[in-house]
Amino acid sequence: MISGACAVVACATLLLASGGGDPGIEGHVHDTSYEVEAFASNVGHESGSTVSVSNSSGVPVELIRAPACGDSRTRMALDPTCAVGEAFVQQCLDGTNALNPVWARTQQPDGSWSEWTALTWYQCPGDEALFAAIEREWSQLQPAPSVINLQPGNGWVIATVPTIAMADDAPRTHSTTLLGASVEIRATPSGYVWDWGDGERTTTTDPGRPYPNATVTHTYPHASGGARVALTTTWTGEYRVNGGAWVNFDSTIESAASPVMLAVHDPRSRLVDCDVTDSCRLIASG
Repeated sequence: MISGACAVVACATLLLASGGGDPGIEGHVHDTSYEVEAFASNVGHESGSTVSVSNSSGVPVELIRAPACGDSRTRMALDPTCAVGEAFVQQCLDGTNALNPVWARTQQPDGSWSEWTALTWYQCPGDEALFAAIEREWSQLQPAPSVINLQPGNGWVIATVPTIAMADDAPRTHSTTLLGASVEIRATPSGYVWDWGDGERTTTTDPGRPYPNATVTHTYPHASGGARVALTTTWTGEYRVNGGAWVNFDSTIESAASPVMLAVHDPRSRLVDCDVTDSCRLIASG
């Protein structure tokens, strides 16, 4: 899932309690839901049109769609300018402006009216489909795998001597168009699992550093005809739409590097007899 998606105020519908009615009574339609439906059926998505209805207690209610002042969910008046704070405009992920909130006020017994209270908050009807498309793009993304770098890098190592390992830690970027919106995805390495080919594994968030400041190493205990070193990288991701702010995914993906074959040699020293052409042979012990 996409982390923080509904922290974007446009993606959420906030239903606030309104007076009158008991939502627990069987068969009763909650006033808030009824009022929102009544507004939509009369003026649809228009702003600035007032609809008059009555709640379940027969109390007159007025409904209107209008912007909020700052992030306040209550207003004394719905004039074009906000007495406190600026009129708030929320953009949807596809770059369009979100639908303004629907406000309601109730007539009091003395004939006066209550303050306006938001029944719904800013809404982006198309965001749900776009969120799903972005999530699907992320889950199917295949970042270029990290490259395995070993020291020494000549295809062989010495048993009992630490082998130094390093991985590429550069972020990967991916750009695409989803439902008409320009989407950028950035994947960053966040974890590494090294399989050394001898039954041992190392799990770390460190990509490793070269000699003499090595931070990821493995020591083979004895000689081996061959060890297959494999690396799995875990990636965390974030996305942005139409050049907006980056938003984190709350899921991760993985990629596997091309394995490297190593010959693990015996570290014991042996006497050799070499001629002038540097042709050498072992000298029998004893």
